Amino acid sequence: MPRFIFLIVMVGSFAGPFFASKSNGKELAEKVLYKASGCVACHRMTLDHIGPSMLAVSQKYANDPNGASMVLDSLKNGARGKWGNNAMPPQSHVSDQNLQLLTNWALTIKDSPNLKSWQKEELVTQESNTVLSTDQPLEAKYSLPENRIGTVVQTLDQPVVYRTYLPGASSRAIAVGLPGGISYAFDAKLCKLLYFWEGGFLDFEKSWTGHGGWYSKLMGTKIFTAPPHFPLRLGNSEDIRKVKFNGYRMIHGQPEFLYRIDQLDVRHQITFQPEEYIIVQKFFLSKTENKIFFIGGENRQNLSSEDGEWRGNALLIDPVRQEAFTIFTQVIR
Repeated sequence: MPRFIFLIVMVGSFAGPFFASKSNGKELAEKVLYKASGCVACHRMTLDHIGPSMLAVSQKYANDPNGASMVLDSLKNGARGKWGNNAMPPQSHVSDQNLQLLTNWALTIKDSPNLKSWQKEELVTQESNTVLSTDQPLEAKYSLPENRIGTVVQTLDQPVVYRTYLPGASSRAIAVGLPGGISYAFDAKLCKLLYFWEGGFLDFEKSWTGHGGWYSKLMGTKIFTAPPHFPLRLGNSEDIRKVKFNGYRMIHGQPEFLYRIDQLDVRHQITFQPEEYIIVQKFFLSKTENKIFFIGGENRQNLSSEDGEWRGNALLIDPVRQEAFTIFTQVIR
């Protein structure tokens, strides 16, 4: 399950109050949507985190006749002071239909028969993967795989993932902090790697408090910036297809990004080899009859792969390796 994404939900435009008193009966689907929309970086289901738990939101607003419209207004315009000093920035990328489903579901959480199982899931420790006692109160704190000094988050011995606002990224950026002081940014709108930096993870002062803007500060120095274009091509090296982000999941402690190119499913893993200073990108594609190309940038000489043939700055993937291929990028210090 993705453990660190962002906020309750994101909102496009929704006019007028929406009064929700019961869910549509598809709670599992709604919880999947809650994860994919980006909630968990600031909101857990039953435990306090950066923002209030989903349970606390439900308890506060479910019986208020204006509760749904108040939640929607906070999501659309941002909010500060309702739950302490942290601010929630305005959101922008969930459809009206999904926004209604999530709002409707959120207000029913306090009465859900799944509360105990959610609490048990959230009390699983990051270090040992064992379950703590479920006799603890629902407001018990979650054990985080990170260190915090004020608003500065430092990575410890496992990756941390945050959906946040980052410089040079769209509003759908995902920051990943790796052990050893290496971090990278992935753009969920463009479905591509943006850059790597070294030296620390992030200072969330602006994004958590709203003082001076919403962007989180990179704690370190950029060591690599990816070319601005989307790197994969179908059919030929010139065609750019429509891409759609479908969320991410954690595989062996690392995020695996999921998206589609037209009707082609893609799983994208990004790791770093600190000894050689090499970025490793692994792509897993569903079966297709189309040719697959990976397009390098101006520094194509820093790229390598054993899974295809280079034609200028375009790598034609070997047809027998199209469903799983790897691109290596040598970072120049």
